[in-house]
Amino acid sequence: MRRTKIVATLGPAVDSREKIAKLIEAGMNVARLNCSHGDWETKKRWIGWIRELSPKMAPIAILVDLQGPKFRIGEITGGVRTYEIDEIITVGVGGDVAITQPEVLECIAPGDTILIGDGEVGILVTSQLSADPLFQARIIDGGEVKSKKGITVVGKSFRSQALTVKDLEDIAEAREAGVDFVALSYVRHAEDIRLLKWELAKSPRQLKICAKIETPEAVRELDEILEEVDMVMVARGDLGLQLDIEEVPRIQKRVIEHCGMVGKPVITATQMLESMMTNARPTRAEATDVYNAILDGTDAVMLSGETAAGDFPFECVRTMGRLAEKAESMIGDSIYRRRATNETESHTDSIARAVANLVTELDPAAVVTTSTSGQTPRLVSKFRPQCPILCASWFPETVAYMAIVWGVEATLIDAVPSDDLVLSAATRAFVDANRLSKEDFVIVTAGMPTGKAGSTNLILTQTVKALI
Repeated sequence: MRRTKIVATLGPAVDSREKIAKLIEAGMNVARLNCSHGDWETKKRWIGWIRELSPKMAPIAILVDLQGPKFRIGEITGGVRTYEIDEIITVGVGGDVAITQPEVLECIAPGDTILIGDGEVGILVTSQLSADPLFQARIIDGGEVKSKKGITVVGKSFRSQALTVKDLEDIAEAREAGVDFVALSYVRHAEDIRLLKWELAKSPRQLKICAKIETPEAVRELDEILEEVDMVMVARGDLGLQLDIEEVPRIQKRVIEHCGMVGKPVITATQMLESMMTNARPTRAEATDVYNAILDGTDAVMLSGETAAGDFPFECVRTMGRLAEKAESMIGDSIYRRRATNETESHTDSIARAVANLVTELDPAAVVTTSTSGQTPRLVSKFRPQCPILCASWFPETVAYMAIVWGVEATLIDAVPSDDLVLSAATRAFVDANRLSKEDFVIVTAGMPTGKAGSTNLILTQTVKALI
C-alpha cells in the first residue's frame, strides 16, 4: 500500500465523470479545486462526481485553494512585447511596464528586482524618475511580457487583506458545496489564519485549514502559523518568486521538518512533474524531486497543471504513485529518530511513539485507531511506522482529514455507546473492507472514554478475532 498521499488538481483535462473515476483509480487521495480558475457551477459538478465515486474506505477529500490577492501589470501596447537583456525601460505609472496598484508601487525602490509572470522576465530597478512614481529599470532576464501578467517584487510582500472579496465569495460557495479543506494563499501571519477561522465558523461543518507557505513572513513565523492550522503546503511557485531561488530547497526541507516534529501534515507542491504536461514520462530531475521530498518526510505530493490541463493526467498520478512507493521502501529510522527527540512531547505523542516502537518489535498487520479529532492517527503517522494505520471515526470531517495524513486509511462508523463496542465496530469495519482478516495480529491505540478529543491513553495488542 502506498502511504504518501497524492493531491491532484482538477481542470478541463479531467472534466467528466469517467475521467474523475480514472483519477481516483490511478491513486488520487485529495482533489484540489483552484479558485484562480473556473466557475463554481463546474466545481460543484466535480464535487458531486467525487462524492458519488469516492470509496467508503479511505474516501477522497476535497481541497479548495483560495486565490488570494493578485497584483498585475497594466496593458502592454499591442498586448505583448519582447524585452531584451540590458534594455532600459520605465516601470510604474505611465511606464513601459505599467503599474498602478498602490500596494505594489509603495514597495518598489532602486535596487529591487521585479519579476513578471512566473519569473519569465526579470527587471532591476535602477532609479526613481518622478514622484508619480515612475522608475527607470534595466532588463536582467529577457523575454515576452503580456498584458495583465502577475508581478512580484523579490523579497517584499504587498500590503493587502488576508481575505479578498473573491475569497469570501469562494468560501461561501465552498461551505455550501460541502468541501473538506480550505487553503489560504499568501499567508503572512498567524492572524491571517485566525481571520479565516472566524469566517469558516459560520459553517456548521468543521472545515480543515491549510496554510500555503509562500511569503518571507510565513517562513519567519512558521511555528506560530503551525499552531493555528491543520496542515500546510510548501507552495514553491510563489515562494521561488518571493525569495531567491536557491533558498527554496532549504525552506522546503525546514517546513517539512517542522511539520513532522509537531505532527501536522505537509503537502509539497508546484512543478513536481511539470514536464508531464506534454510528455508521458517525467525528467530524471522531477523523479528525484518527488523521491527526495518523501524521504524528507512530506505527507503528500501535489500535481497542479499536470492533471488540470496536461496531456497525461492519469499517467502523472500513476507515475507519482510508483515514485512514492519506491521512496517509502527506502525510509529507514532516520525520520523516527529525529521526531522522537521532540523536547515538548505531549502525552499523546508519548503514546504514539510507544506504538511505533511496538510496531518495530511485534510486526503487526496494522495499527488500529479510533479517533474523534484525528490526533491519534496523525501522531502515530508522525513516526512513520512500517505497517498500515487504520482509523475509524464517527465524524465525517475526521475521516476526510485522514486523506492527507501519511500512511492512514480511514473509514466512517456509527457512534456506539461503549468503549468495547467502539473497538469491535472499528475492527469489523476493517474486516468488511478487506483491510484485515480475523487471524491478523494488530496494535490498537485509542482514547478512553470514547468521544473525548485528545484523550489517547490506551495501547492494546490483540488478534482481530478477539476484538470482534
